[in-house]
Amino acid sequence: MNLLEAVRRGPARPHLITAAYHTPNGPLHLGHIGGPFLSADVVARHLETLGHSVARISATDSHESYILMTARRDGLAPTSVATRYHDAALATLTGLGMDQDAWPDMHRAPCRELYHERSHATVEDLERRGRLVVEAEKLLFSGSTGQGLVGAFVHGRCPACGNGAAGSSCETCGLWFGPADLVDPLPVLPEDGAAELRAVRSVFLSGDPRWFTGEEAARRFPPGYAELLESYVAHNGRRIRLNHPLGWGVPWRGGAPGDVHLSYGTGTYAAFSVLRDLYRAADPAGRDAFARDTDVVTIATGGYDATLPWMFVLAFMDDDTDWQPHRHHIMNRFLLLNGSKFSTSRGHVIWAHDYLDAGLPVDPLRGYLASLSDAAGESDFRTAGFADWTSRVLAGRWDPAIRRALRDGAEGRSAAPESFTAEAVATLVAAADALRPPTTSPAAALAVLEDWITRAEAGLGPGEPPQWLAVLSLLAWPLMPTLGTQLWTVLGGTGHPRLTASLPDRIVTPEAYKGLPAVSRTAVEALLPKRGAHR
Repeated sequence: MNLLEAVRRGPARPHLITAAYHTPNGPLHLGHIGGPFLSADVVARHLETLGHSVARISATDSHESYILMTARRDGLAPTSVATRYHDAALATLTGLGMDQDAWPDMHRAPCRELYHERSHATVEDLERRGRLVVEAEKLLFSGSTGQGLVGAFVHGRCPACGNGAAGSSCETCGLWFGPADLVDPLPVLPEDGAAELRAVRSVFLSGDPRWFTGEEAARRFPPGYAELLESYVAHNGRRIRLNHPLGWGVPWRGGAPGDVHLSYGTGTYAAFSVLRDLYRAADPAGRDAFARDTDVVTIATGGYDATLPWMFVLAFMDDDTDWQPHRHHIMNRFLLLNGSKFSTSRGHVIWAHDYLDAGLPVDPLRGYLASLSDAAGESDFRTAGFADWTSRVLAGRWDPAIRRALRDGAEGRSAAPESFTAEAVATLVAAADALRPPTTSPAAALAVLEDWITRAEAGLGPGEPPQWLAVLSLLAWPLMPTLGTQLWTVLGGTGHPRLTASLPDRIVTPEAYKGLPAVSRTAVEALLPKRGAHR
């Protein structure tokens, strides 16, 4: 039996994986990491164990309203905010083993000029083809500062579910709506004072009813997520907004002062276009990852609040476009911290860079976050639960099982029975199914790994420990790369674990395994910032 063929189910193919555009208005916290970034890295590593080539190209949304909000609150230039946290995010991701092949900043060279040019060219092309609608409407502005009260600068209640919402989106029900639809709107910053209505010229893109549909979204998103687009269309019509009076971003040509391209409208498509160019330039074959007939598999990840912005790219499609959006989208719901939402203002947050700076091990964090990853509902990072998991599960069960396999496998060399090889293949297939987009579930993949640990606890026969360790290295490397690499080295492998036609059958360097460390609750909770602490 050729194990690689049995598990991969087809030839190796090139892949492009893009994590949701992070807003660089502050550091990455564990809620960010446990969502789109972990999913993207886990899938990329899994694909590489199967011999696929993977490019990791993501970006930040440096023109989002929260950049300007942070700048105003901290007395900084928005450019410095975007630059600082763009670079900080990359350093944090690298420290967590989530390397990026490209991490472009759309506000800095060399991408800035191209991003601006694509934004303007896109609007000109859409206007030429009659796909734009211009409407006069009245939106809120600050009477004292003149700030357009859009995005982060206004809060109120969602017009659909009635829960608290900011700007034009609701994190509770996922709906996006027009700025004028926000119920009981109030300025966020005290210095913006009383709000007043002013006439503006708003531009909308009419979505093609053959492409900007729930049916098309259902082909690219996990089950149930297409309903968000259907709700959006029912509330807003089949169109998306392209400009708003934020005063920060790509200036809208011919617009009033402060009128800029909406980063979730033209901005999302322009950034998508830049990523398309970056992949084509880096690919040895010069392939267009987003061509209609491409053989490149494109995957995007995002949180629940990023679902509609990813779907908005569908609005730019029609029968004349020569491209398609990402083929698969892996989404996740919000991650809580000790029962409530991550909150910078309340000091209820754990910054990822603080975890790294404290010298705490990365593998346990990645593994526990994977156990919480869920596309169907919110999950909760419990500091006590994390410490208990590392002590009870990692140090208490996994580590002894691995050490027994190392000891028993070193006693002699014999072939594993075919029945055990069949178990190994079934386990690897189960992991591949768990990580297949768009229904990717790191939690399900971790459950497969846990079952494989249980298999060893039930007892391994002659010849089975090396193969058990080999399968464990392949299962672990996407989730906990240090563990996966150590076990692969134990078996004489170099680089990262890769599935081939057969599994390694002997233990070469058992000392390469360094153990699974526990993380104390005290060490984790020491990372919770004191109230009022600055980022």
